Order: sequence, then C-alpha cells, then structure tokens
Amino acid sequence: MSGNEPLGRIMEEVEYLLARRRVRAQERPRLVVVHEQRQPSAECSPGEIIDRCYLQYPDREIPIPLALPGLMLCDCMVRYNNTPLSVARMERILAHSAFYRRLGANSFERNERTPHFTRVALRVYLSRLGSQIAKALKKGGSALRKEQVLISETTESNVAVHYLNLPVHILHRMTRAV
Repeated sequence: MSGNEPLGRIMEEVEYLLARRRVRAQERPRLVVVHEQRQPSAECSPGEIIDRCYLQYPDREIPIPLALPGLMLCDCMVRYNNTPLSVARMERILAHSAFYRRLGANSFERNERTPHFTRVALRVYLSRLGSQIAKALKKGGSALRKEQVLISETTESNVAVHYLNLPVHILHRMTRAV
C-alpha cells in the first residue's frame, strides 16, 4: 500500500491544479483604464493622461500593451460602454470631445501629439485592440475569446457597431509615478 501513497498525492495535486485552471477559465476579468494628472475636483477632465489599460482578475493584473491611439480608442469604448459605437461616432467623439483634444495638457512631459483618426485607421485600431485583448485573455488563463469581449454587430441599417462585453472601470490617479 505504501507504494501507492506518492501516486495518490500526485493525483490529488493534478486534480487540484485542473480544478484551479477550470475556475480561472471561468473568471470574467474587468477592463481597467488608468488616467493620470487628474484635477482634484474633477472626474475625467480635459488635460488628463491615459496612462495604461489592463485586465483585472481577482488575484492579478494582465497589461494590455497599446500605443496612444489604441489607448484613446479603448478609453472611448470604456467611457461610452453603455452605447454600441459605430466607427463614424468614434471618429466624432475622438475628434470633438474636449477630453481627447486636450489629452495630456496637465502634464509637463507632454511630448506626443494627439493623433487624428480616420475611419480606416479606427478600423485598424479596433482590430489591434481586439488582438491585444485576446493575448491578455490568453495570458490570464481565461476561456473567453476576443469575439465574446469586443463585440461587433451589424444593425438593421447595415452599420457596424462595436462595444465591450466586460465590466469596465476608469481608475484616476493624481500624479504619475516616475
């Protein structure tokens, strides 16, 4: 009997690891966008910086590496999360919202020019955002697929609309860590 005890412990460990993997695959992460250089009394005010975004699981954070245009698109989709957005509407929001026009104005480090988007560019950035989210989901061990998170649907008027199917949160930080 003593010969089977190590095998039994190994089997228990394997069962535990498989169960933990199944639980992690079921977890639904939250998409978090981090804003910095916030004015003390304002929420999402012009002049802030969109610093980064990540998928937040209960026990870890998985970064979603995006350049400034991708961060702006992700932020736009998070801020308007309750509304499916067409590419034309995203273009109007990113071009005319004071938040995006004055992005980073509160920072002394402002080096990057705020990008101007075309509809073609937005479609490319939507695809890239979906790819980066898919990589972060895979890295986080989630069973969710990109198509379940970044939803694209065609309306009755034949217009494609896009939205995020995740809980979202915008995190504000007063100062940027150096």
